[in-house]
Amino acid sequence: MTTAPAIATADLTRGVLWALAAGLFWGGAFIAPLVLLGYTSIEIVAGRFAGSGLFSLLMLGIAAARGQAKGIASTRVWITACLLGLLGNLLYFLFLTEGVLRANAAIVTLIVGTLPIVIPVFTQLTNGTFAWRKTLLPSVLIFAGLLAVHGATHGFGAAERLDVRYWTGIAFGFAALIAWAWYAIWNARALAARPGMQAALWSSIQGVAQLPLTLPVIFVSIMAGATHGGSAGRVSFETFLLVSAALGIATSWMAMWCWNRASQLLPADLAGQLIVFETVASLIYLYLWTQAWPSLLVVAGAGLLIGGVLLGISRLRQR
Repeated sequence: MTTAPAIATADLTRGVLWALAAGLFWGGAFIAPLVLLGYTSIEIVAGRFAGSGLFSLLMLGIAAARGQAKGIASTRVWITACLLGLLGNLLYFLFLTEGVLRANAAIVTLIVGTLPIVIPVFTQLTNGTFAWRKTLLPSVLIFAGLLAVHGATHGFGAAERLDVRYWTGIAFGFAALIAWAWYAIWNARALAARPGMQAALWSSIQGVAQLPLTLPVIFVSIMAGATHGGSAGRVSFETFLLVSAALGIATSWMAMWCWNRASQLLPADLAGQLIVFETVASLIYLYLWTQAWPSLLVVAGAGLLIGGVLLGISRLRQR
């Protein structure tokens, strides 16, 4: 049986730090719907990726001027970047935002927080090496953690089960989970197939490629605003622009640059496990924003979920 080549200590350290930076940037996406009160998920998505696309266009122009944009003339590169941008940026963030708006940020954060175990499972399923018994106990712990957070924020009564909006929010959370797991695997393979591609350049290409996909979203957003008008309690348009710029530059371009660097330094399954940084950052930002301490049940639920993820990682890495 062949074994994976050992990772150099320097590459491992740098890869973990790049993944940590990506998680810290990505964590901001979970509180954006809470900051942009009165705006719909369509409007938030449009603002974020318009900002990301325009900044990516600027960075791509700078790279081209410096002669650092090799490979951008390939049609295949742009098609791949466009599809990746649709899946891992537009669809993922739309699903995530709808989940937060319909359910709540804490439970959607923890659903997406199962990515470190879902990505290796997806990878092993595609390779035909997956063993269900390895994930039974971790799955029980993860489910118990989600149930605890659900109970802490909404109770365990029968009335909650009839709240269609809440359960569709949960469904959107799982849709976001699947979209990003698929994206992470596909993006890692795309980078591996282009060893000469710089991480920053690949981030810029994806950002520019998604601009044509963002334009219809912006059009729908403008039409919806013209039809329905402003919502009660809606934050100012200036705040919307500032938050959209921050999301576009930091949560999109910079986070993806950091993640691409981590993906180049670490194996896909190991890099996927480090998305747990995003979960921790998201929960910290959430409770800092709400200026409230999480309840003991929420802390216990998060502990169960993270414990299940870590146990799952340990078992999935066993040969």
